[in-house]
Amino acid sequence: MKLPILLLLIILQSSAKQVFAQKQIAITIDDLPTVSRIMNTDALRAELTDQLLSHLKQYQVQATGYVIGEKLVKDGKVIPAQYGLLRKWLKAGHSLGNHTFGHLGINDISAGAYEADVLGADTLLRRFLHREGAELKYFRHPYLHRGNTAAKRDSLEMILAKHKYIQAPVTVDNDEYLFAAAFDKAIGSRNEPLADSISKTYVNYMMDYVHYYESQADSLFDRPIPHILLIHANLLNSKALGLFLSRLKEDGYQFVTLQKALEDPCYLTEDQYIGKKGISWIHRWAITKGKKGAFFKGEPEVPKFISDLTQ
Repeated sequence: MKLPILLLLIILQSSAKQVFAQKQIAITIDDLPTVSRIMNTDALRAELTDQLLSHLKQYQVQATGYVIGEKLVKDGKVIPAQYGLLRKWLKAGHSLGNHTFGHLGINDISAGAYEADVLGADTLLRRFLHREGAELKYFRHPYLHRGNTAAKRDSLEMILAKHKYIQAPVTVDNDEYLFAAAFDKAIGSRNEPLADSISKTYVNYMMDYVHYYESQADSLFDRPIPHILLIHANLLNSKALGLFLSRLKEDGYQFVTLQKALEDPCYLTEDQYIGKKGISWIHRWAITKGKKGAFFKGEPEVPKFISDLTQ
């Protein structure tokens, strides 16, 4: 009887490894409805949104977008066109979350002011989503800040628990915003060759970052984990997201929802990081586990020509 039982255990262990071997990633998109200095009319913002949604549809991605409340109002009145963009996301099957009203980081304000900023967006979003048959449950921290003191970290936890929010972590963090600024500059100056170069460099950079965090997660957990990617609703992604998703798929990634990713027990890992920087949860967990400098080596760098364009 011992041999069959041993054989069964081996089969079960092998099956578990095969399940974990499937690379998965959830796509999350911040700063909705849109964030771009040059896509600054209702028509242009709608065009940007449609292009983003087209890329997501092509690769059958169900994303979660995080909305900044102040983008929905002007002079105390709601902006119908901005809500119209959010409806596009909902009708395409995506979910929406709270990214605060004014995109204020908790490191820079009091806990009371932070709660007010959370509720400012909540007021604008919750009723709207209910009318659209959706719910508001996810929260994304501006700048990925979770507190530069223990008191602020604990206050943040209490605020979000009080208002029944699920915190949306990020494992694949990056400096995509620098590429976005450079891309806007190239498009604004009608330099199509430069814009094309920025777009291609961006996708390569993002794949390098995916592989960087993939390797670190494998080291921390001794298996692949479902990653959570952070990007923004900008002009760059309206052009380049399709290529990026294609590269991820070629690399063996399956696109999953945020809800599915969060079912993995890795997201219950303790996070005791306290600091000024907003960093990946991979690094938060690593710091909590006592990892030192060598663990963090190899992080991709933004090319100099991109940095120069943002000056």
